[in-house]
Amino acid sequence: MDLDKNELLGRVSIFSVLADEELKVVGAHCQWSTYSKNQTVLDESDSSTDVFFVIEGSVSAKGFSLNGKEVTYTFISQGEMFGEFAAIDNQTRSASIQPMEDAVIARMSSADFKSILHAYPKVAVRFAEHLVQKLRYLTNRVFEFSTMSVGYRLHAELLRYCMESGVRDNTAKIEPAPTHYEIAARISTHREAVSRHLSQLETTGIVEASRKSIIVLDVNRLRNIVNAFGTDGS
Repeated sequence: MDLDKNELLGRVSIFSVLADEELKVVGAHCQWSTYSKNQTVLDESDSSTDVFFVIEGSVSAKGFSLNGKEVTYTFISQGEMFGEFAAIDNQTRSASIQPMEDAVIARMSSADFKSILHAYPKVAVRFAEHLVQKLRYLTNRVFEFSTMSVGYRLHAELLRYCMESGVRDNTAKIEPAPTHYEIAARISTHREAVSRHLSQLETTGIVEASRKSIIVLDVNRLRNIVNAFGTDGS
């Protein structure tokens, strides 16, 4: 971390509205830790209630069925947060958190987080916007799992990756490429199905895939396929 901690904290979405002096107050309530890839940050059903902010890197939120099947709920990128549900309602965790790469994470107690929300209404508004965005995302996911075949779920997931990676000239480069297993865990299927449907997308000229990256060559075409099924992938 070459930058000042308060400057880094200001890159967290809900704190980006704060002035430097206000960030110092918030930063005084944070504890900072560095995690390596796949190291456990939180276990599912953990009883702690701290809230976490991803300063550098990214993490995945996942759960496991009784027979051990892994389900990836979402990815949480730099500038985003997790653990906010338990911080608000004091219930046990609903997901396990693991870094997808080396990550720097700041944590804050539930009591301090609630105090910050009361002290800075503009942060509370950004937090409310964050929760609404999360609800919209989950609504789309429920729709996809309830109505879409595996192939269409893959299309929607690839479109999300495109939006996260950035689209330029109707092309998006997803790098580093998620493994077929990681994609399968996100869309509730198996690795072989992901491989089969990605191959079909390569045959039709929409995708060019390698171990290092997935290049979506025609994002508009992919978006039209997803929109035709009633979701915009957002």
